[in-house]
Amino acid sequence: AIKIWDKEVDYDPRFRLILQTKLANPHYKPEIQAQTTLINFTVTKDGLEEQLLGDVVKAERPDLESKKAELTTQQNTFKITLKRLEDDLLHRLSTAGPDILSDVDLVINLETTKKTAAEIEIKVAEARVTAVKIDEAREIYRPVAARTNLLYFVLNDLNKINMLYQFSLKAFSVVFLNAIRFAVASEDLAKRVALLMDSITYLVFIYTSRGLFEADKLTFLCQMTIQVNIL
Repeated sequence: AIKIWDKEVDYDPRFRLILQTKLANPHYKPEIQAQTTLINFTVTKDGLEEQLLGDVVKAERPDLESKKAELTTQQNTFKITLKRLEDDLLHRLSTAGPDILSDVDLVINLETTKKTAAEIEIKVAEARVTAVKIDEAREIYRPVAARTNLLYFVLNDLNKINMLYQFSLKAFSVVFLNAIRFAVASEDLAKRVALLMDSITYLVFIYTSRGLFEADKLTFLCQMTIQVNIL
């Protein structure tokens, strides 16, 4: 039973209570935190930049992002396989008789496990080399992700001017993808990256300005210009 005010009330053991708040950094009493699990879904700058990098690479170089996803899955599979081999080996050793060397099946299994583990380690090393090459190719688009990330947090700070200025990440992502699609094409990769940054900056400015009061537009423009030049 749980006590509510001065009464004890029976409850189902499967009962779960989920509370949600829009507060960015809520503070609760220690006794409350001790009895709850606090899950923070606040967007972080580093986390958002990585997400945006993945989005722009997926749009510009879908082959790279596909390879990265496959590689991540492959590496996870390798880790699971190695853990399974390790657990199986420990189980066999713990249940083996006193004379391990005379247990032919165990010796054969040990050799097989050792061989399989060595093969997986080679594949893991190869995957690491491939991952480095993929990351190097993806990093070319890092400036695009960094600029977009900066612009989002400029928008996010507008609620300090007026609480009415609330911009969802979902809507912002649509603007971001549209900016990539409408950016001027170029075969030169460095120029393409610069064009993407210009397109995103322009569309974010247009998108945001439509939702601002006239008196706040200049403030937004100044803040945006300062932050872009600092980056």
